[in-house]
Parts: sequence; C-alpha cells; structure tokens
Amino acid sequence: MVSKPAVLKIGVIFGCGLLAGLVWWVWQRQVDALRTYAPDLSQVAYVGSESCRACHQDQFAHWSQSHHHKMTQPATPETVVGDFNNATYTYQGVTSRMFRQGDEFFMETLDPNGRMGVAKIVRTIGSRRFQQYVTQVGTTFYRLPIAWNIEKKYWFNLQGLFLHPDLPDFSRHTSVWNNNCIFCHNVKGNPGMDVKSGQFTNTKVEELGIGCEACHGPGKLHVEKNQAFGWTWLRRQARADDPTIVNQAKRDKRTNTQVCGHCHGQRLPVEINNIREIMAKGDPYTPGEDLSKYYRPLDITAKVGDYSFAPRFYPDGTPRLTAYEYQGLLMSKCHTEGNMTCVSCHDVHKGRQQSLMQDEMRGNKSCTQCHANIAANLEAHTHHPADSSGSACYECHRPRISFGLLTAKRTHRILNPEPDKSLSTDMPNGCNMCHPGESADWAARYMTQWYGPRYALSKANAARPEARIAEIVRELFSRDPSARITAAWALGTSGADGRARDRQWAIPFLIEALRDRYPAVRYFAYDALRSVSGKDFGFFYLADERDRESVIARYAAWWRDLPKGADWVRPVSVPLDANWQIPAARLTAFRAELGKTEAIDIGE
Repeated sequence: MVSKPAVLKIGVIFGCGLLAGLVWWVWQRQVDALRTYAPDLSQVAYVGSESCRACHQDQFAHWSQSHHHKMTQPATPETVVGDFNNATYTYQGVTSRMFRQGDEFFMETLDPNGRMGVAKIVRTIGSRRFQQYVTQVGTTFYRLPIAWNIEKKYWFNLQGLFLHPDLPDFSRHTSVWNNNCIFCHNVKGNPGMDVKSGQFTNTKVEELGIGCEACHGPGKLHVEKNQAFGWTWLRRQARADDPTIVNQAKRDKRTNTQVCGHCHGQRLPVEINNIREIMAKGDPYTPGEDLSKYYRPLDITAKVGDYSFAPRFYPDGTPRLTAYEYQGLLMSKCHTEGNMTCVSCHDVHKGRQQSLMQDEMRGNKSCTQCHANIAANLEAHTHHPADSSGSACYECHRPRISFGLLTAKRTHRILNPEPDKSLSTDMPNGCNMCHPGESADWAARYMTQWYGPRYALSKANAARPEARIAEIVRELFSRDPSARITAAWALGTSGADGRARDRQWAIPFLIEALRDRYPAVRYFAYDALRSVSGKDFGFFYLADERDRESVIARYAAWWRDLPKGADWVRPVSVPLDANWQIPAARLTAFRAELGKTEAIDIGE
C-alpha cells in the first residue's frame, strides 16, 4: 500500500501539474486572442501628447521641439514671435498696428466686416517661416490678414504668401479658422457647426497643434492596456505590433502612406454632400483606417460645382503646390510599383526639424537604398561626375517645382527630366534648372544621347524658336506663374554652371521680373537678383507699384552704367545684345507672353 505521505505528495504534484496546465491553457487562450485582437480605434478616446511622455521620452522630446507641435498654440509671450511693440504696417492704404498689453497681444486692422477694429490675438499658427494670428468673435475664430515673416522679420499682408495676382481686396485672406485651419493643424478637428444656423456652436479639437495622436490615433486604450499588469509582456508573446495604437512603419503600404496623406494631400469627401456632416460632426478619419472610405485626394479633374481645382496642377497632373505631397507619391512608380512610402525617407522622431529627415536621407541614399544597381556605377547612369550635382538623384528626379509659403520645394512625384514636356506645359525640368543658361533643345539632345529617342523634342517643339532660348529665361516670362517662380529660384541658386554670383547675364531678366503682377514671383525674383548682383536697393514685393518702379529704375540705371567684365560668361542661348540688355523685340515678346498668363488664383 502507498503510504499517506506518498499519496499526499502525489496529490500535490498532480494538483500543481493541473494548476500549471490550467495556467498554461489560460495563457495560451489569451495569447491566441491577442493574435487576432483588433480594437476599433475610432471608438477610443484621445488623451493628449503629454500622456506619451513617460514611456516615450526620446520621441516626446523630439516632438516637443518640432514645428508639428508648434503649429497651433495659444497666444502667450512664449509663443508669439511677431513684433507687437506698437509696430505698424501699411498696405493698400490701410495701416495696421500691432501692440501688446501685459501678456496679451492685439492687432488693429480691418475686421472681418471691413471696418477698422482691435482684435485680441488668441492663437498663433506657424513657428518656422511665418506666423499667422487668430482672433475670436463669439464662437467663431478668424485668421487675420496680417502675418509676420519670422526669417526676415517684417509684417506683411497674406496676399504676399499665396499664388495669385495683385488683388484689391485687403481682407482676401481673412478666413474662418473653425472650418479651415482646424483640420490639419490640430488633432481631430471638429468645426461643430449647427447645420441650420450655419454657426459654429461647438468647435473643438482633441489637442491644439499636431500632436502624437494625429498620426498614432487615439491613445486611451493604449495607455490603459500598457499600464495593466502583465499585458505588455503577454502581448509581446503574441505579436510584434501593438494593436492599441497605430505604428505607421508596421502598417501595409496603403494605410502607412494614408496617415501622412490625410493632411499632406488636399482632399474632398468621397460624397461631396458629406461636407455638411463633416462640418457638424468633425473629421471622420482615424489613423490606421482606409482613408479612401471618407476622402479622395484632389486631382486635376476635381471640381466643386463650377469651381475647378485644375490650376493647382501642371497640365500633366503633377502638383504645383506643397500640401499635395500625397498626390505626387501616388503618381510615382517607386510607390505604385515599388514599396516606397513616406517613412522610407522621413523620420518624424529623429530627423532634422526642417525636413523630418535624417541627414543620410537628404542625399542619394534615399534612392540608392532601393536602386543599389545604380549606386554601384553611379556615373554610368548619370553621365556626370559622382561628386557633382548632376549625380544627385534629387536634382534630376525631384526638382524644386512645387510652390508653398514662398519657398520652392521639391516635388514628391518621382519623375525624369523631360525638356520636351517643359516646352509643351511650362513645367520646369531638372536639366535646365541646373543649367539655367542652356536651352530645352540643348538638354533634349543630351537626354536623347544618353537615354534614348523618347527624350527627343517633338517635331512641333523642335520647330519653335523658343526651343533654342535659355529654357529658364523663357520660363521666367511664361504664362505659368508657378514656372516663373521656379525659374527665378533657379537663377538665384548655384547650379552646374557655378555660383549664382557668376551668373551676371541673369541680372537684366530678373530686373524685368520685378514687374510681374504676381507678388510671389516678385518675391523670388528679388531674392535671386540680390544673390546674382550682390546689390540690395530695398525693393519690397508688396509695396505700391509706384514705389516698386522707383527701385526697378535704380536697378536698371545701375546695370546700364556698370562696366561689363571681359571675363563674364554668357551662354549662347541667353538672348542679350552686345550691351548685355534684353533686345527690344525679345522684351516685347516676353511681355506679350506674360499677358497670356493663366488664371491661377490659389489661396490655400
């Protein structure tokens, strides 16, 4: 017989085994459940970026210094960067005054009804290049028409920030914040509009500025689960990702890209009538969802009623503007046929604050990480020295042909230089931007020699006299104002022909470009003129026409009287006479082409 102690011992062992088996069974069931756990994050509450700090200290520290974080802020002495020391600025006969009382800031200017009044600044928008100011009237927030240039430190009317001709309306860009800026400059914007009255009765955001949850989705469930004892360890046994939060890099290519495309790709509701619901109930999209359930990205065919969005795109559909990066990516084979997404190059937690890219991705590695065969013999592909700009992938395949907030930005459509298309559509190409003194015909001959007949000029374009004029000069006076901006930028930037200061032949063209009727073109032309000439006669692109013409006359007299250096280089495609002046017939032709300027009038 088995002794009682032995029976007891066996019982204990059996009981422990049974308990262990039960624990293992329960654990395995929980692991199995976690493998398929897919909570609906659209039903989860938001908790704010501060809730992320404790566990994600490095990421929080980087974000807290970012322009995303500072995009929309309460107006305080720490956030307001404009000169409110009783500063004044006069535009179109209206003198605005910016002043401060204690820790509060005020702007005396035209109110939304066109009357002079004093507006208290309650919020700021922007912290990098420009800062705009928001006031509140009742339940409605208004973006005021006067802004501060952070880099150059002056006040200006917002007519000088966007892509349209001179307009007589001082308050053109006084706009309602509740139904515009609220969506992409904050987390989960909700205009809270009463559809019957049209009033904004319950406007709210989950967080001012672009916080963590704008990209990672609502965080309440994530915080609760990961604070629960043992949950994080258990989840790691089950899966690599955390289903309670959106990790963009671990998503499939489509939803990965849509996280950024939600804001970096201007859009319309799938059903246009849904606009009223969005205005009443807020943005329906939650990161991680299929964005196309709710929105479709704007393209060249998009319309709302009789309003066409076509002017926001070049004739081939390439976006002219920033905030359309998503559209550019969707047109790129690297994305549609490859695996490129936004996070292939950008790193919002470690990259430079200006571009959210690490330094290595600002160069060729962004492309050669996939195109290793090209990297192995770079010069065979580029036909340029490996250490030259001609072997920089971006210069050829992502030229600065996108306009946004007075900057020439790189397109997010990965494309090849096509001089023939430049002549047909006025969309600048990478070859002529690096070689601004050369013609489209010159660029096409090299492209054809290196890459085949598909890059030859069409018969119609080859027959045009303009094909043999310096292409960037031609584009500076084309009917496309965005091309004129790019051309001015290219003339003022060092390129394959050397430093901008050595490009003296560009001076008379840039002086003439100061007369452009688009303020943004004048802005770029003046910056380029200063770079090339080294002279600053105090031109201000938003000054009254009489004052602008006075400065232009000074530049013209200076250039006329300046002794021309014997060592100055002038490419044969540059149309100047023996005195380095634009021939009268050519100037007349340029002005006639400008008179045909397309009706491009784009605010935001």
